[in-house]
Amino acid sequence: MGSLLLTATATAHLGGTARASDEASDAVVRRAQSGGPAFRETTDANGIVIREYVDGSGTVYAVSWRGPAMPDIQTLLGTHFETFREGALASIGTLGLHTAQVATGDLVVENRMRLREFSGRAWLANALPSGVNVSDIQ
Repeated sequence: MGSLLLTATATAHLGGTARASDEASDAVVRRAQSGGPAFRETTDANGIVIREYVDGSGTVYAVSWRGPAMPDIQTLLGTHFETFREGALASIGTLGLHTAQVATGDLVVENRMRLREFSGRAWLANALPSGVNVSDIQ
């Protein structure tokens, strides 16, 4: 399915709801070609591409990022940031220098860095819509 030309700023956070006022800025709502989940994608001034995966009611159940720097993880995770931070501190040294994974309760966050290329994804396991697999979050 092609891109919808609905625009929005990636301002919602994980677990938050996209606002109708978001329709007047620079993100594009898309659906994966295989008929996968809908997501809103933006590229910031630093070249970081952020995808917010939204369910039918507009709630963000997952986010992903890739680019030459880390995005503002605190903003992306919203109320889940402290859970991530505590889990990340507890896992230091367990996965290696360039990889981090936090799985605490409903929250799962994966982060990778390689040669100035940062990528990662976060999702709320209990909020994944029916038919959406973790592998769909890219």
